[in-house]
Amino acid sequence: MKLPSPSYREYRELVATVLVTLTLLQYTGVIGSSGDIDLTFLLVVGLTLPVFTYLLTVAGENLTWISHWDRMVQNDE
Repeated sequence: MKLPSPSYREYRELVATVLVTLTLLQYTGVIGSSGDIDLTFLLVVGLTLPVFTYLLTVAGENLTWISHWDRMVQNDE
C-alpha cells in the first residue's frame, strides 16, 4: 500500500477556499438563516476536510481504476 506525501500548500488552499465559500453562503442566507455564521460547523468542516481528502488521495494512489489527483500529492517523479 502506497501512502502519498501530501502537498500541504494545496490542502491549505482547498480548506481555505471551502471555508470562505461556506461562510459566505451562511452569511447570505443560502445555508441557514441570513446573517448567522455557524462557527462549530465551519470548525468541523475545516478539521475533517483534509483528513477525508487525504483518504481519497490514498485510495486514488492505490487503486488503478481511479485517476490520480496529482496536485494533492508531492511526487518526485
